[in-house]
Amino acid sequence: MLYEWIRGESNDGEGRSLFPGKKSKYILVIAICLGLLALIWPVTRTDKSANNKTGPISSQITSDKKLNRELALELEYILSRIDGAGKVKVSISLASGGLKTYAANTRNESRSVEESQNGANKKTTETNVARDLAVSAGAPLLVENKTPEVMGVLVVAEGATSPIVQEKLVQATATLLNISPHQVCVMPGRDI
Repeated sequence: MLYEWIRGESNDGEGRSLFPGKKSKYILVIAICLGLLALIWPVTRTDKSANNKTGPISSQITSDKKLNRELALELEYILSRIDGAGKVKVSISLASGGLKTYAANTRNESRSVEESQNGANKKTTETNVARDLAVSAGAPLLVENKTPEVMGVLVVAEGATSPIVQEKLVQATATLLNISPHQVCVMPGRDI
């Protein structure tokens, strides 16, 4: 019927067309195709908040870098207060991003089945342990958040040309970060 309508044929035998030219028929076919395409095209929301969201991995990397930088800035401030140190720059190497422990619900399920065939009894026991994260207000419940382990620290200071100042900087850094003195390297620097 649609084909007849487009071609202009009618039941009474008249040959008048609704679209007399060939171009008009192609335009109609294109319009119908575009309409069908619009119906099946997936609709997505483009919110600015949805575009700004980052995945858990990238946000974890960002928070690790932020933590590292905050720790370095705090250490720079404290070490620059040591007599004779001058301007100080610090670089910290972390082993990992720390350890986060989340609360979990554990369910133990066991089921026993007894079967008897030809006078012989067979008992089968199945044990199933299910562990789910505990959720509070739609987010996993964080129980413990351990800070990352410090692998090593590089301290560049203007006053580190003096062995006494170098020793003070090593001891202060080792004490503040709770690491061994051999994990701290102090180098003299200029124009910091």
